[in-house]
Amino acid sequence: MSKSLKNAELKQATIVQAALEQFLQQGYATTSMDAIANQAGVTKQTVYRYYISKEELLVAVMEKIQAEQPIPYEFGSAEVETELNNFGCDLLAFHLTPQALGVYKMIMNESGQEGLLKPFMKAGPNRVMRPLKSFLQARYPKLQDAAFCAQMFASMVLVPRNQLIMSGNSRITRAEQEEHVNKVVVLFLHGLLV
Repeated sequence: MSKSLKNAELKQATIVQAALEQFLQQGYATTSMDAIANQAGVTKQTVYRYYISKEELLVAVMEKIQAEQPIPYEFGSAEVETELNNFGCDLLAFHLTPQALGVYKMIMNESGQEGLLKPFMKAGPNRVMRPLKSFLQARYPKLQDAAFCAQMFASMVLVPRNQLIMSGNSRITRAEQEEHVNKVVVLFLHGLLV
């Protein structure tokens, strides 16, 4: 890799990190491209060279957060209950990381901002729902609405995240996460099989 390409990648990573920090500290709406450039130590023109809009930067921030997490869960051929437990535990653990919690709070606080929800949905929830939906369709071919079922499962799994934000508690232990997911899986499978 050439030195100029390495420098460009480093600048781009610095801009994304600066955007993440600004979004989490100031909120999406009040963060300006000037502030991001200032935090990154580059000019605003340099920011625009890599990202044509703040929405595009948000997508890059979401991708950065996801890339820093362990490899996303891949469904296999184990029992449905095992697969859903493993997927649910990974999903919840990711959403309880400080960065993911911070982005979620920002999205909830500023969800009325034009252009904010679409990139969030594309980089986050929609990306997670596709493999879960495919898994449910494969395991339950007669399932009427796999997308709805996937959405309900993920929503139930993520209840502790919402409770954590509302209560102001600092954390949920791994054992508490696993216990919650196990209860969700049992309830969910009971609903599917009725």
